[in-house]
Amino acid sequence: MSAFLGPIHHWLFNKIVLFEELETTTVNHLTSIYGDDAKQIGEAAEAHFGTYLPKLPLENLIDTNNIHGWLQNRIQIAETRQAATLKNMIERYGNEVVNHIQPLYISQGKSTGLGVAQGDLPLNAPALHKELNNYLLDGMPCDNVNSLTITEAEHLEWQTTRCLHRPYWDQVGMDSSIMYQLRFSWINAFIENANPNYTYEAQLLEGQDGYLQKIYKK
Repeated sequence: MSAFLGPIHHWLFNKIVLFEELETTTVNHLTSIYGDDAKQIGEAAEAHFGTYLPKLPLENLIDTNNIHGWLQNRIQIAETRQAATLKNMIERYGNEVVNHIQPLYISQGKSTGLGVAQGDLPLNAPALHKELNNYLLDGMPCDNVNSLTITEAEHLEWQTTRCLHRPYWDQVGMDSSIMYQLRFSWINAFIENANPNYTYEAQLLEGQDGYLQKIYKK
């Protein structure tokens, strides 16, 4: 791998940073509800799976001799740590944890979508899909797990043939249905605030490790 850092590396790095910001917000919010015990759960997951990224430029952090491997490792750390943190929170405090944190996912999706809307408003479904991919963490660009099935101005549909996120949740024994619930609510909030004329739907594919997603005009 070349030691050259290109736009695609910064693009992916920024998505990891956004993902970790939501995780930090989640732990802080649950700490405000349950106290220092919740904070300790977050710290234990961080100690076991890896620390958050320091607030430094990518050039100051990345291993330029292994750019691809470093980015892949940072995705693994973030996703596994998040799954473990939520698992331990739910085991300690019950399923009400999901009710407490889902609004945080919706809020970040909304604010990110509104940021897109402040620029040139995406006018159609393909443009919204492109903007979504600039913010949503979805593996490495070379993973190629998304396949477009319908591409129209007002209706875009794609199939994710292999879920890149569920293995991290399975690794720590966490119910992946909660991951889908939170993730899909983030995406819906993003789309409907980036362009209020459009909405989003997702459907898990029965018996398959994937899901069908749609962005379409209301």
